[in-house]
Order: sequence, then structure tokens, then C-alpha cells
Amino acid sequence: MSTHKSSAGGYAVAVLSFGVALGLQHLAWPFMSSTPFLFFYGAVMVAGWWGGWGPALVTTALTLPAVDYYFLRPFHTFRVGLGDALALGIFALLSLLMTKLNVALRRTNAERAEFLQRERAARNEVEAERTRLHSLFMQAPAYVTLFRGPEHTYVLSNPLNNQALGNRDVLGKPLREAAPEAEAQGFVALLDRVYTTGEPISAKEVLTRVQKADGSFEEIFINIVYQPTRDAEGRIDGIATFAFDVTPLVQARQKAEALASELRQSEERYRTFVSQSTEGIFRLDVEPPIAVTLPEDEQIDAMFRTGIVAECNDAMARMYGFERASELAGTRLDQLLVREDPRNTEYLRTFIQGGYRIEEAESQEVDREGRRKVFINNFVGVVKEGRLVGAWGIQREVTEQRRLYQEAQEAIRVRDEFLSVASHELKTPLTPLSLRLQALAQETERQPDSPYVQKVRASVEVGRRQVTKLATLIGDLLDVSRIVAGRLRLEREDVDLAGVVRDVASRYELHATRVGSPLRVDVPGVVQGRWDALRVEQVVTNLVDNAIKYGAGKPVHIRLVVEAGDASLVVQDEGIGIAPEHLSRIFGRFERAVSERNYGGLGLGLYISKTLVEAMGGEIRVASTPGQGATFTVRLPLREAGSGATSPSTPS
Repeated sequence: MSTHKSSAGGYAVAVLSFGVALGLQHLAWPFMSSTPFLFFYGAVMVAGWWGGWGPALVTTALTLPAVDYYFLRPFHTFRVGLGDALALGIFALLSLLMTKLNVALRRTNAERAEFLQRERAARNEVEAERTRLHSLFMQAPAYVTLFRGPEHTYVLSNPLNNQALGNRDVLGKPLREAAPEAEAQGFVALLDRVYTTGEPISAKEVLTRVQKADGSFEEIFINIVYQPTRDAEGRIDGIATFAFDVTPLVQARQKAEALASELRQSEERYRTFVSQSTEGIFRLDVEPPIAVTLPEDEQIDAMFRTGIVAECNDAMARMYGFERASELAGTRLDQLLVREDPRNTEYLRTFIQGGYRIEEAESQEVDREGRRKVFINNFVGVVKEGRLVGAWGIQREVTEQRRLYQEAQEAIRVRDEFLSVASHELKTPLTPLSLRLQALAQETERQPDSPYVQKVRASVEVGRRQVTKLATLIGDLLDVSRIVAGRLRLEREDVDLAGVVRDVASRYELHATRVGSPLRVDVPGVVQGRWDALRVEQVVTNLVDNAIKYGAGKPVHIRLVVEAGDASLVVQDEGIGIAPEHLSRIFGRFERAVSERNYGGLGLGLYISKTLVEAMGGEIRVASTPGQGATFTVRLPLREAGSGATSPSTPS
């Protein structure tokens, strides 16, 4: 359709140009009758330029009769003389030549326009490709640079590379000037080599130092490629470099290599462990395999019958009276386990119920001499396609340990019974002795001026202190025996803890002042709760006595506060303190954190105090710094467990 319109338009122009030329020729004829073809040449030229050969020929064909009729004598006739025929022929010939030139020029212009269009499109495409390539370089997750000339002058450095260089201004500068450290790292020598030889170079896992976004430096591994660039004549004019950070890959490989090495070492250690271990290590095969869907009793019976020791170490063999592992291999499970012992049946039942896994389970087994032995087992089954095909296990014989443990338990029972009886027996004569000393002290008060009585009074006071100390030690031993035997009983009643603290402090006030550790007491008026009065007093006494003993002649601070439904008693000294390694054990039975020679005592006070506090629903803790004293904090609930009421407290 477009071609048709273009052709029709050309012929229309031909007719129109002919008409215009005819009109102009009529108008100009009175003035230029000697040139009848002047305007028609223009018409032919326009028709040929616009439409080519066809329209030009149409214009020529219309012009010849029109000129003959209107402008050649005789006018208004079509008779042609020799001269007129020659003139018409020359016009036709010139029109053809002119049209040929027009068409050729028109084609040339069209071809030139098409060439220019293709050139412009190619230039735009090249520019777009250049822009895309530049964008690719600038956004690439790699270190990209372009150098020009033998001095390796920077013409491009993408943002990642700029950051690695500390965002220095490098464009237009030679590498040696822009990054002097590159020469020491060997990069300049590589660039020189590529520029000289024209051969590209690549290197893997090169260790280099780059700057991070926060300004710090880090060492990374890079894979780097140096590629020469060439000008239009093929001469080397620069170098393009591409570097990729492969640090995670290198680190992953190094970790994998380290893991493989560690695995090899672990395997070697495992072999050594298996061969040298004093514990029995074995692999059990079950042939035929046992379906895990069978009832437990059927599985247990099948395990006894089909379980076979496939592999084991020498330690396992020795447990059953063999010299070497090879002698035990092939033995069935029912030859090792005593089937009649219900504990072994229960052992296998627990194994099944635990998903074919059991830990620290006891079994009764016999060696080839028929001696019954006790073992502790760790057993893991191997299940494939719903069938138990075998198991791995570690076995530890505890026959002798069990015997020794039972003997030790019996010895402890006898000791605790002896301590209980001895405490009672020792405490019995102390009561009358204490009464005799008290009576003797009262008797001395009646004769205060007698020199003999004064000596007796001093001796009586020493005796009373020693009897008190001995009674305390015996009481501690008796408490320990009750605690161990589970016979410790509490007699709960309403107790004013503030009053107990003041009473204990008043008893120790004279002694504390004499040794240079005066008591600083800060307690409310009344702090009442449901506790055992005697046991609360015992705890407070132990803590105050302890603080004075280890206070190193410095003040002892006693503070009682009520918070969050609890009463908190804090006893703080400024003495020798407790070393960190001893803090976790000072509440243990017979445990001490100081020299017995320098401080004496059985190491029972804190153990008993902790037991009593916890029995009353509270807790006791300690904080200490060596050389700066220790702080003991006792927390007792004001409300007895299960009670709905809180005991009242009245601050002073």
C-alpha cells in the first residue's frame, strides 16, 4: 500500500509540475518567445527527482505535444517542421539525460542516507555496548582496573578496587605513584611482563592486603587475571586486570583439609583407644535381623538367640576370661547374658522401648568359668528397613567397684551410727560438768577478795569456754549424723528474726571488741516468720562466729532487710576473704578454705547452716574477694510453704 501511494504521488507531481510549467510558459511567452522549453525542463527535473523515471517520462511526453501545439509555429496545430522536430528531439534527449542524472543522484542520496542511518545505529549500539561494559565493570563483584601505556597509568578503577586502595585518587596516575605498595607485592613486575610479552597471566589464591569500608585492613586471597589490550593496529597499548576474592573458598578448603586431617587423627586415636581401652568395645550382629514390629517379648527372645559378638577389643575379651578378642568373636548373646536373671530381660526391654538405644544400663553376665559379673552398658542399635540388624556398644565391668561401693556404704553407715552414738555419749557428761563449773563460779562470787578465789575464777572461766566449745563441736557432730540419717526435724513457730540477731550480737559483742572486730548491727524492730527458733539462732551464731574468726581485726557488719516477702540477713566481714577456687566447696561437709592449724574447727558450721536454711525453704550464698573479706547472705521466706499468709514485719 505504501509503495502504491508513493508511485501515485510521483505521477501526480509529474502532472502538477507539467501544469505549472505550462502556465508559467504562457505567462512568460510574450517576453521570451525564443525559449519555449525553459519551464518544462524544470518540470521534468522536479518529476524525475520526486518520482524517478516514470513521472519524468510522463512529464516529457506531455510537454512535447503541448509545446508543439502552443509554442511552435504554426500555433495551435500539431504540424512539425524539420527545425521544430529537431528542437523537440533535443528537448526529449536532454530530458532523458537530466532524468538519468536525477535518478542517479536520488539513488546516491538514498544510499548515503541509508549508510548514514546504519552508521548512526552502529555508533549508538557501540556506545550502548560501551556503556553496558562500563556499568558491568563498575558494578562487578570483582576488582577491575584498566591501565594504559608502559607506565601502567590508571584509566579505570571500579568502586570495589577503589575501596581496596583506600578510595585514593588514582585515575590518570601511574601505578607506581598511585599505589607504591603494589611494587613491593610484585604486581608491577607482572604488569611489566604482560605489557612486554603480550602474554596474559593468571594467578590463583594470591595473598594480598586490602582496606575495608571502616578503614581497617585485612588480608584476603584473590584469583587475578592480567589481559593485554591492543589498539586498532594490533599493538599493545594497555592491560586489563580482573581480581576475584576467593577468601571464603580458600578458608573453606583449609577448614576441609584441617577437618580431614583431624578426622584421620581421630580415626587413629579411635583405633588406639579401642585397642588400649580398659572398657569393652564391641559390635553385635543380629542374624537373621529382627522385625521391630514384633512384640517386645518375641524381640527379647530373638536377641538372646540370634545376637552374636561380631567384633570386640581385647579388653572386652578379658572381661569374659579370654586372652584375645578373636577368642570372644562369634559368641552368642545368650552365652554372655544370664537369661534367668530378670534384670537382663528388663535391660533388653528398656533397650527396645528406648528406640534401640540405652545408656548406663546394668546387666548381669557370666564369664566362661561361670563367675557372675556386673557390667554397665551403653548400647546403640542399627536398624535398617524396619529390622534390627546389629548394635554397637561399650561395656564397663563394675563388679569390683560395686563390692567396694557396698563396703564403703556400710562403712559410712557404721561411721555415722558411731558419730550419733558418740555425740550423745560425749554430750551426756558435759551437762553436769557445765553445771559444776557454773556453781563453782557462783561460789567464787561470794569471796571476791581472796587471791585464791581470783585464780579459781580465771580457771573456771577458761573451763566454761572450753566446755561451751566442746558442746558446740559435739552438737555439730550430732547434727551431721541426723542430717546424713535423714532424721533432721524442724519445730516451726513464730520467730522474731530481728530479736534473734540482736541476742546473738549481744553475746558476741564483748568478744568481738576484744579481738578488734566490733559488730555494726542494722536490723528492723521486728521481722517475724514461721521458722525453727533454735535452728535460726544456730545459723546466725555460725555466721557471726565465722565473721569474727576470719575478720582479721576489722569491723563486722550485720544487716537485716525485708524485701519481696523474704527476710535477708547479710553478714559481712573485711578480713582474709575466700579464694575463688574454694567458693564452690566451703558449704561441703568437713570442707575448709583455710589452714586447720591457724584457725581450727571441723568444717561443719557452714554445711549445717546451709542444710538448715534450705530445710526452712531459704537459701544461703557467699561472695568474696581475697584480702577484702566475705559476705554471706541468708534468705528466708516470711511465708511458710503452703501458707497463704505473710508474717508481719515492722521496720524500726
